[in-house]
Amino acid sequence: MKIFYTTLLIIVSIISNAQTPEKLLEKVNAEYTPEKIYIQFDKSNYLAGDAIWFKAYLLEGYMPATKSTVLAVEMFNDSGKLIDKKILPIVGSAAIGNFDLSKSLYEGIYTIRAYTRRAMNFGTDKFYTHPLHVFNPNLKKTIAPINRKFSLYFFPEGGNLIADVENVVAFKCTDQSGVPENIEGKIFDSKGKEVIIFKSVHNGMGKFVFIPKLGETYTSISTLQTNENLVKDLPIVKTEGVVLQIKRNETNIKFSVEMNSTNNDSQIPEYMLGVQENLVAFKVPLSYQGKKIIGSIPSQQLPTGILQITIFNKFNQPLAERLVFINSGDYIAKGSLLTDTINFKARSKNVFSLNFLDTLQGTYAVSVVTNDITSHDEEDIVSRFLLTDDIKGYVFNAKYYFEKNDMVHADNLDYIMLTNGWRRYTWNEILSNKFPSMSFKDPNYITLEALVNDPISNKPILNKPLSIYVKTSGKLFDVLSIDTDDKGEIKLPGLIFSDTAKMNFKNKEGKQGKVYVNFKSPPLKNIFFSPNVSIPNFSFYNPDEKTYRDIKTLFNSKKDINSYGITLDEIKVVARAKTEKELYEKKYTTGRLGGFANKELDFLTEPVKSAANILDYLKSRLNGVNITGGPIEYSINYRNTRSLMSGPIQMSVFLDEMQVRPSDVATLKVSDVAMVKVFSNSLSPDAGGSLAIYTKKDRSFAVNNILENTIEIQVEGFSADKEFFSPDYSLETSGDILSDERTTLYWNPYLNTNETKNKINFSFYNNDNAKKFKIVIEGIQEDGKLLHIEKIIE
Repeated sequence: MKIFYTTLLIIVSIISNAQTPEKLLEKVNAEYTPEKIYIQFDKSNYLAGDAIWFKAYLLEGYMPATKSTVLAVEMFNDSGKLIDKKILPIVGSAAIGNFDLSKSLYEGIYTIRAYTRRAMNFGTDKFYTHPLHVFNPNLKKTIAPINRKFSLYFFPEGGNLIADVENVVAFKCTDQSGVPENIEGKIFDSKGKEVIIFKSVHNGMGKFVFIPKLGETYTSISTLQTNENLVKDLPIVKTEGVVLQIKRNETNIKFSVEMNSTNNDSQIPEYMLGVQENLVAFKVPLSYQGKKIIGSIPSQQLPTGILQITIFNKFNQPLAERLVFINSGDYIAKGSLLTDTINFKARSKNVFSLNFLDTLQGTYAVSVVTNDITSHDEEDIVSRFLLTDDIKGYVFNAKYYFEKNDMVHADNLDYIMLTNGWRRYTWNEILSNKFPSMSFKDPNYITLEALVNDPISNKPILNKPLSIYVKTSGKLFDVLSIDTDDKGEIKLPGLIFSDTAKMNFKNKEGKQGKVYVNFKSPPLKNIFFSPNVSIPNFSFYNPDEKTYRDIKTLFNSKKDINSYGITLDEIKVVARAKTEKELYEKKYTTGRLGGFANKELDFLTEPVKSAANILDYLKSRLNGVNITGGPIEYSINYRNTRSLMSGPIQMSVFLDEMQVRPSDVATLKVSDVAMVKVFSNSLSPDAGGSLAIYTKKDRSFAVNNILENTIEIQVEGFSADKEFFSPDYSLETSGDILSDERTTLYWNPYLNTNETKNKINFSFYNNDNAKKFKIVIEGIQEDGKLLHIEKIIE
């Protein structure tokens, strides 16, 4: 897919000029290219009170993006007011989140906008924007019917209308929201003489050919489907210039370059440059001898995407430009959806699998919906990354152009190439070195920068080791070690946690350990802001009366819906009472060590009366765990695990799932311990295995013991995530759910493949009445190939 960039299709002499377009393009590609962003939603439209589930994907050119670590996703109402905002970590070129819609939201269009800090350097027109319809029969805004206003645009192929040579002129007719309108009309000269008739061919677009005369002006008079008349002047006819015409078939791009007679060297074509994703695809020398230049370029080796063809003069100035879409089909990830079990009975189980022919790493999301109200205008991951992100203007029903790879769709897509401008840059801008300042830098996830002072002298603590004890909202404890620099400052990059984290800082060498920490780094929400909020003019999709009755029925049936989307009447769960140990584990073993252990000691069920410290007590009671030393310095090793170079590997010690030194638990009495777990190196994240000790007294003993003489600081993290709930009707307690009216039956954004796993199984249960499912699976692979699978099963 990328090979052609290193082997040019046409070998030519390179102009020896440091400021050639090719050299400047290398600079643009390396430094000044924003990521492409696409968001996959669980469904097309929503009811007030629903949850919006989404997964964002990011590309750089054709490949997964790697330059940004944080994504901001915002939701605006139709007045431009910010309704909600999520700050999310980008992991594996993707980010996952959700919005909870209030039941009091007015019905209408809400705009989702997403961007990185890097994208902020290029202006808001580089942000991802997408409309979402939210229906609320109880809170419909009284809006006066929109009076559609139509506009007609003319686009000479190559950019200019040139006198006395054959010109191809494309046209497009849309309303103020970009919705196309079919049109037919006539072109007249300044004397009122009819020159040519034109008529739209696809979505208000078409083209015609004519030879404009020098000094003449032209006007169109058109008739819309509404029987309205529209009058529009054509562009001014230029005295001199270059006309570029492109025709393509399945294997070649045929071009012709023609200019009117001139002695102006600046208007003589010198070479043709083809560019895809800011990389040179070909360079063709043009020898102009006062005749039309005709040639062809093989296109079957070019990757799928927009090809920007530009004619330059010998001064490296652009004379004419044309966009061409290449569809070689190489962008498709080789994945298929296979059916195991389909059952439309109420609350029945359905089983599917996603299979790939290769073993490439990939990240995907799947949604299964019923009663989805699909609008007439949609885009998907393919149309976004290959088409709409690269061009200016609105593309109506963008996904249509990738439904089939035939000449009909190719010809219709070519009208888009003729009538929509190039979004990324203009040659005049980069030839003038007009680049953004790139002042907005990526934060590298959560980066904490702080000045550390001594609490007594209030002077910076220079070049000293600190311990940072971190507790996140997920009850995961961890310990970080860092040294202050020669200014008393610390910098902690690359942190990922949700909601807030409680951090306690301790001077390892200080007598009392307490330090004062003054943060210099602002919260993420303060560096992702919304400048110049301008909401696109999306048109509201009005469903027919029957569909809206269905919407109202569904909305009313969900009045008592909980956050999981299932109607819950009075649920009475009768279950076996949990033991004290089970209650403890459910509450406290939810961190990194919550899984199966090789060995456990349960002091809750069988209390031990002993005054010994826990390590001395365990010396003879844990087979395979060798505990030596004491009373302060201990060595702990599991089954004589050794490294080739440095001898025995020490076990990691965790106290209430917070990693500590053995000396930190040396004074802990056995009577204060609830449980002890042993994890071998195969079950532990650490090479030497792990010894986990859990305390009684609601865990306060261990925390207070270690965090004595520290100051707790709360640090804001990423937006809190929420887990999608999918009921399991095989469980006994599931019968307590009296009414299941879910519209999103299944949402899983965590589907991943790698070199050892190229098959993914997933299953879901039907609601009470669905007789049709829509399954959508999208994602990207490590080589940049895209997956889009959409199936209706009924």
